[in-house]
Amino acid sequence: MKKITLLLLAAFALISCSSDSDSQPEVHYEVIPITRCNMPYMMTSGETYEFEMIYRMPTTCHTYKGIFFEGNGNVKKVAIQTVVYQRPDCQLIDYTTNIQPAPEPQVSNYQFKATAPPGTVYTFKIWTGKDQDGEDTFYDVNVPVTN
Repeated sequence: MKKITLLLLAAFALISCSSDSDSQPEVHYEVIPITRCNMPYMMTSGETYEFEMIYRMPTTCHTYKGIFFEGNGNVKKVAIQTVVYQRPDCQLIDYTTNIQPAPEPQVSNYQFKATAPPGTVYTFKIWTGKDQDGEDTFYDVNVPVTN
C-alpha cells in the first residue's frame, strides 16, 4: 500500500510540474550596428574612459541587452547586443519618415580602462553591419596610449 501511495504521489508531482513554455516569450539575440561612437582621441595608461555608443533599434521587438566588447590584445571589437522578442506585431522602425516624429537614436555608455603601456595604440573596431556578401564591416578607430 505504501508503494502504491508513493508511486501515485510521484506521478502527481511529475504531472503538476509540467513546463509552462507557452507563457515564456521566444527570443533570440542579435548584435546591431553602432551608428556613431564618441570616444577619446588619446588615452593615458591606467585611466578609465567613457565611450558613448549611438545606435538605432531596427524593430519594435528589439530591446537593449548590453554592449558587445571583445578583443585580443590591443584590438577590440565593439557592437550593441539586443534581445529580439519573436512576436507577430513587430514593426520596422522608420527613422527617415516625415509623417510621424522619427524615434531618437539611443545611447549607451561603456567604461573602458586603458591598461596598455604608453606608446601602444588601441584599435577599436566599431561594428557597422554586414556587406552584400554577409561579411562583417567595421569602422576602425586608432587611439594612442600616453603616460
